[in-house]
Amino acid sequence: MKKVILTFLMVPAFVGMLFSCSEAKTDAKKLEGKWNIVEVKGEKIQKEGLPHIEFDMKDNKVHGNAGCNIFNSTVLLDEHDVSGITIHPAATTMMACPDMETEDAILKAMGNVKGVKAGQSANEMLLVDAGGNVLLVLSKN
Repeated sequence: MKKVILTFLMVPAFVGMLFSCSEAKTDAKKLEGKWNIVEVKGEKIQKEGLPHIEFDMKDNKVHGNAGCNIFNSTVLLDEHDVSGITIHPAATTMMACPDMETEDAILKAMGNVKGVKAGQSANEMLLVDAGGNVLLVLSKN
């Protein structure tokens, strides 16, 4: 009897943990458009004029501003996984800026992107590495 009650109480808790801890994979083509970069590897960006990234999925291109410098690159979609995406190394302008740490972290994270997951709302996307670890949190502009 105790096993039945314990099982009855544990199943909803376990299912709840599964849904609260995992974001669902989503189609990389949903990245189309302009997004603010609001978080890099768990660190929220706390400044005005947020860095941004804009995806042109029709032409497999991406460009934006990493905080100071402008970047341009291309993307490769995985034909076997709709959530799979690779951002090729970016060409950037070379201005020296007071806060290069955030910019460097963004550009490094972009180079490790291998997939997309849905965020907490329709206006949020997560760019993840091959292990599913969140690299960049994007908020629809």
